[in-house]
Amino acid sequence: MNSDTGIKPPLHRRFDKNRAMEFIRNRYRHCRNKIAKQVEVLQKDAAFREKCKEYYKRGYKDWVILTTILNCMINFKIQELGLKLPSEEVRNKYLELSNMLQNTVYPTNKFLENMDLQIKFHSILALNTYGFELRRKDFKPDVVEKFLRERMRHFDFDLPHKPLFGEPPGSWPKM
Repeated sequence: MNSDTGIKPPLHRRFDKNRAMEFIRNRYRHCRNKIAKQVEVLQKDAAFREKCKEYYKRGYKDWVILTTILNCMINFKIQELGLKLPSEEVRNKYLELSNMLQNTVYPTNKFLENMDLQIKFHSILALNTYGFELRRKDFKPDVVEKFLRERMRHFDFDLPHKPLFGEPPGSWPKM
């Protein structure tokens, strides 16, 4: 991939393929433990699979889509509980909230309405995984995603499997 200047930027010094693959395995494990029932429902929905076809074309892997689904579900749970975003209380309850999702299933239309926004936040959350921090609140999600694509190769890797939301839907990767 070329940058706007036409020169491919160097990988960031924090890039580590082995570490990136471990993050991916952990994301699959975490999502499978938390949202497997929701994934089954979404796999059966043609409109959701069509939405995912767009995401696949943009280079997003299943683990990106899964973490986006998880983030949507956490936000739905936050709304149900009447918690305010952003707040220290919500940040402190993140793990507790994700543990509440194991048997939860939301209607597909809620995801279709929220996925585009939540997928933008994936990149911001991914920065934390690599040890970066946002220093400004007026960031541009597209710039963050471009940095992750070009300098961290964040969207380049996946575990071998057929796409979970493909035609026909695939299955979870072996870990």
